[in-house]
Amino acid sequence: MEWQTKVTAPPLPERFSYANRFFFAGSCFASDIAQKMRELHFLVAPDAFGPLFNPSSIASSLERLEGPVPFELAEVMKFPYGAYGSLNHHTSFSREDAGSFLAHANDKLKEAADFFHTTDFVVITFGTAWTYTHNGKVVANCHKLPARFFSRDFLSPEQVADLMVPLLQRHRDKTWIMTVSPIRHWGDGAHGNQLSKASLHLAIDRLQSTFPNVYYFPSYELVMDELRDYRYYAADQCHLTEQTIEYILERFLEAAADDETRALVKKMEKLNESLAHRPLFPLSEENTLFLKKLEKQKAELLQTIGIKRKLC
Repeated sequence: MEWQTKVTAPPLPERFSYANRFFFAGSCFASDIAQKMRELHFLVAPDAFGPLFNPSSIASSLERLEGPVPFELAEVMKFPYGAYGSLNHHTSFSREDAGSFLAHANDKLKEAADFFHTTDFVVITFGTAWTYTHNGKVVANCHKLPARFFSRDFLSPEQVADLMVPLLQRHRDKTWIMTVSPIRHWGDGAHGNQLSKASLHLAIDRLQSTFPNVYYFPSYELVMDELRDYRYYAADQCHLTEQTIEYILERFLEAAADDETRALVKKMEKLNESLAHRPLFPLSEENTLFLKKLEKQKAELLQTIGIKRKLC
């Protein structure tokens, strides 16, 4: 008896390998998947903005990277939680003073920009179609500022698609993988969240029908239709558990990575599990020998990955 409705993730025509470079942008779901890919030793771009939830902020961040256009002191603000940052960034980028924030933000911007221009795969995760505007500009995060400072607007599928079209036209050499975050934005209410996700789905469908290098990965459907249970959610009942994120990554690799890469990933996952193991007697001779064995395995595995990158 089948206890799940299995969701099919269409395979990419040209699958990726460890030789490829990846750029992730979008909601905290994109950040989670990007970090998992880093832990598996894929070449993943550094994060320059933190989680970005709405398509307008995602598009403007990518446009800024194209320059790159450095951040200036006039864009820095002190927020109610006592730290300095900008309305273009997530709270995780805030620092104790304006100078520290500006230096960190521009260093990360330069690193990410250099990586973006040479990346092969751009993975975009849209979180919500609702935006917040401050002084005529859509913000990436409200940073706990009073609601009266912002106006709230909804992006139609046409508006979302129009935001992305210029970027896609300028970067036809890259493969774009788009998905809708399965994390619910419950602050919009149940109906508002559904309207939001529907607008994002329709926008991606429009882009996919226009650009041959745009593909959709069904992370939203995997959670909503295949998993369908609160045990796959974190305590807030909106975010996802670690195991759920790992399952979606597994399905992503099945759909997008080649056979050799998936085999290497399995070895890397097993190695990472062993390295994370906490021994009862860390100073014992047995554990010392065990760690040496793991380090040797790691060096051999990384050498295999390095050789694959040189050959491609």
